[in-house]
Amino acid sequence: MRLTAKEVATAVGASKIEGDTHRLLTGFSSLKEAGPSDLSFFSDPRYESHLYQTQAGAVLVPEGFEPRKPLPSYPTWIRVTRPDHAFYSLVRKYKLRPLPDFGREPQAFVHPTAEVSPQTYIGAFAYVGENAKIADQVWIFPFAYIGPEVEIGEHSIVYPHAVLMPGTRIGKGCIIHPGAVIGADGFGFYAGVNRPYEKIPQVGRVVLEDEVEVGANTCIDRATLGETRIEEGVKLDNLIQVGHNVRIGRHTAIAAQTGIAGSSTVGAFCRIGGQVGISDHVQVADHSSVAAQSGISRSITTPGRSWRGSPAQEVRQQLLMEAILRKLPDLYPRLRQLEKLLSQP
Repeated sequence: MRLTAKEVATAVGASKIEGDTHRLLTGFSSLKEAGPSDLSFFSDPRYESHLYQTQAGAVLVPEGFEPRKPLPSYPTWIRVTRPDHAFYSLVRKYKLRPLPDFGREPQAFVHPTAEVSPQTYIGAFAYVGENAKIADQVWIFPFAYIGPEVEIGEHSIVYPHAVLMPGTRIGKGCIIHPGAVIGADGFGFYAGVNRPYEKIPQVGRVVLEDEVEVGANTCIDRATLGETRIEEGVKLDNLIQVGHNVRIGRHTAIAAQTGIAGSSTVGAFCRIGGQVGISDHVQVADHSSVAAQSGISRSITTPGRSWRGSPAQEVRQQLLMEAILRKLPDLYPRLRQLEKLLSQP
């Protein structure tokens, strides 16, 4: 990027620009790390102190914001309705590397029965299996595996070493990050006659609806029967395990290292923190928020509430329990002393 502050203001539809309109900006950075040629933004009051110390050349700020302290003389202020949206739109336009041109690299393998649009990119050593269907404007990067009868919708991206096992369905505008495995067998066994565990055949599939993003090394197991379904707009972080026959409602976001056991349902518009464990055959109601490292062992049936702890409790109840627990070291000796007094004749 090489834009003046005025050109940035025009690009984001700014309502006002204050300071040096000719300042040249060549990079993007946070308030804390920015230099004189960087563009940054301020939108969260928690980081207001960084605004007073920043070295940024220009800062996107909310339209009605007024500083509480004197500011450095060097930043140019560009006032917009949503600084974060404006900033990331510029990053997306000027910083992201362009996707490869459509075409098939010579080392790629595409089965003769696969239906692949000419408007796709298939990288070296990628594999596309029999009867797969790849729509327009799909990017399949090197070393990706697209199994038999997999379907991928328009504008989707499959990054290197991602694995889409047979029968998987991927909607439009999905992003599958490196190392993700979609459609591996679910963890299903029963007690055998001649051996401790007999494998339950896993013959279902995984369906990802439109605009789903799957993080690196995340695993989504195929259903035993039927389907594991990830609904529209779901965002899954890295290193998540989604068990067989799980259903995740639309526009839910789940952070890294969360595990969801088989046949559970997570509602729509939920926010699940990192390292959360969700037991099998439970339900999590719509608009639920679950704090990091919580354990959900029974169904959450009331929508719109926040949960914390293991086993998870509503946040207020859990905070009260933690406050009481911290007092136990002081309360216990007093309790023992009281018991002694009461036991005296």
